Amino acid sequence: MHQRLGVGLVVLMTLVAACFTHLQERSAAAAEQSQPVTGTLQVLITTSELVVGQNRLAFGLLKHNKLLADADVAVRVYDIRDEDAKLATEAPAPYRKLEVVENGRPVHIHPDGTRHVHSGTTDVRGIYVAQVTFGRPGAWGVEVLARRADGDLEATRFSVDVLAVSPTPALGTAAPRSRNLIAGDVLDLRQIDSSEPADPRLHQIRIADAIAQGKPQMIVFASPRLCTSRVCGPVVDVVRTLIPTYGDRVVFVHQEIWQRDASQQFTPTVQEWNLRSEPWIFVVDGTGTIRAKFEGLTTRRELEAAVAQMLRPE
Repeated sequence: MHQRLGVGLVVLMTLVAACFTHLQERSAAAAEQSQPVTGTLQVLITTSELVVGQNRLAFGLLKHNKLLADADVAVRVYDIRDEDAKLATEAPAPYRKLEVVENGRPVHIHPDGTRHVHSGTTDVRGIYVAQVTFGRPGAWGVEVLARRADGDLEATRFSVDVLAVSPTPALGTAAPRSRNLIAGDVLDLRQIDSSEPADPRLHQIRIADAIAQGKPQMIVFASPRLCTSRVCGPVVDVVRTLIPTYGDRVVFVHQEIWQRDASQQFTPTVQEWNLRSEPWIFVVDGTGTIRAKFEGLTTRRELEAAVAQMLRPE
């Protein structure tokens, strides 16, 4: 079995300065989940990369081993360099529902556009997203406050380590000119796409060629078959929902993380992009410049806003 990349998932215990894992090597194993403390509110973070400046902090909330939806949530950031922590900023964290879940059942979008509602159920129905800003690298304190429909207010505190610069391609920089394998390079599309079924629409053009042709792109890095995290989510399915609307203006690319039949070897494209967790989604404009990036579980609403902004005439 592959030694997996981190999926950006860390379970943080209430009122404990918990581990926030940065993978020092791309072959490092995913963070281990801590055993839940009965009755406490836990934060399941899907964002492993935090840098100086504004960040998308995405997370789920867990209590009694059940994911909580639609709570009123805020995130507070504290400067903890001194003995007395100082509040630096506070931001709302609205709940974003996944568009590929209906009545608790996952919805799979087939390549022909048909929707297949699975018989099984899932409690992963959405994600909380806050825009938080860090003014310097180093350790920061974070507090998540959640008020549920019954009026009860709960809080969880933990610490995070903020990097000076992003190890992955940064916003406003040139995207790597990757020559990823496409459908024409393989006899069986399943060699480069572990989705069920594999989707040929996501494997028609190389990233480098799309940039050379001035075509905007949405690139999703994910291994659907190996997505075992509770909040990893069906990101490839989410991306597929945008193709009918934007497929004539945007190239959609799916890149697997692992080389087929090569244990613990990342694809060359993953190495070029220096990814240290998965899944990732990058929005790249026609000049080859990265305009948006999303780590972990992401909703269509967020992706569509980024695409619309990229396509908007200047």
